[in-house]
Amino acid sequence: YVLRWFAISQPPVTLLLGLLGLVALGLAAQGAVGRGAGAGPGVAWGGAELRFGGLLAACFVLPMAAFILLRPGTGDGWRHFYFLHGPFCLLATFALMGLRQLSARGLRKEWLGGAACALTAAGLGAAALEMAQIHPNQHLYFNFFVDRETPEQLSERYETDYWDMMLRQGYEHILRREPASIINMRRRQVHLWADINRNVQILPAAARNRFTYDRSRDLDFYLGGSAKQRFLPKDPFPPVLHRFKVYNNTMLTLSTPDLSRVAPAVAEEYRALHRAATAGAPVARGEGFDVHLHGDRLAWVKEACEPGALKREFLLKLYPADPGRLPESRRRWGYFELGARGVRFDGKCLGARRLPDFALARIRLGQSASGGGVVWETEVPL
Repeated sequence: YVLRWFAISQPPVTLLLGLLGLVALGLAAQGAVGRGAGAGPGVAWGGAELRFGGLLAACFVLPMAAFILLRPGTGDGWRHFYFLHGPFCLLATFALMGLRQLSARGLRKEWLGGAACALTAAGLGAAALEMAQIHPNQHLYFNFFVDRETPEQLSERYETDYWDMMLRQGYEHILRREPASIINMRRRQVHLWADINRNVQILPAAARNRFTYDRSRDLDFYLGGSAKQRFLPKDPFPPVLHRFKVYNNTMLTLSTPDLSRVAPAVAEEYRALHRAATAGAPVARGEGFDVHLHGDRLAWVKEACEPGALKREFLLKLYPADPGRLPESRRRWGYFELGARGVRFDGKCLGARRLPDFALARIRLGQSASGGGVVWETEVPL
């Protein structure tokens, strides 16, 4: 995990020079040992540089080796290893020093050092140009060791906008889309939504004041990251109004529960789903919602939908008959847990989720509580 993340998030020239620095440091240390304690560590590197290089190598190699061998539970994200960049970049300078001091037959060592520095500048310049092209999302830089061109490869396989730094772009897009509206969106100043609040606060005051949060109303829009559902079928619910893309990958989506804001053809698709889902008798009920199984979809409907009925997210727990279907991180829980949103139209509320094609032992559907847990939950018979 840590080796892969380190390899795909570095400019290639940095990777090459850092590895060369480790090799150069090893050769220098070997030379110092070969000459003996009395002879000194070698002319090229000098004692202080060799010791400092050894310290850098230890700061880079030992934490990574400890994570790989000991598998501590606390190192569960790449953000926990950002400190490895510092010593690795300094190791890259050892590579440049070693190339500068090499002597090669037919080549002046000054030429070799200059060429190495020029190639380094070109490699870092190419990475900087790429980051400028994806600005203001340069924190989502990936190098060419991974597939950046196939649609949704990165967003489905890797953590991307983990800290929701793209939310500001989403809010700015909403302001352009709704130039005169007061917009109801969540802005609570608590840890779970602190990133949302910060992104609103850095907007100009006039724009900032157009966002409100009325607990008695449903939200007007949802901003969310790309859905990572490699193990489950995708379901565009609620309708997506805009996709914010980097490297041909969706990193943030803007959606709405209000079908009056979408194209008539799109709204009709959801109305058709409602008609089809409610053609049969409900299989369960929860908090006024009738739950239906319609083909490969689970749908929940409230025919008389009061304001605020959709303000809470729906939670869906899918228990596969074969636990091996679960990713390793979910096996101790025994189920997939999915968040879902609903839509409102003609006084009705509708939510739906496409089910996987493998056998399920159980399904539980509920609606989340503001402080965690659920306000209601029901078992869906299969």
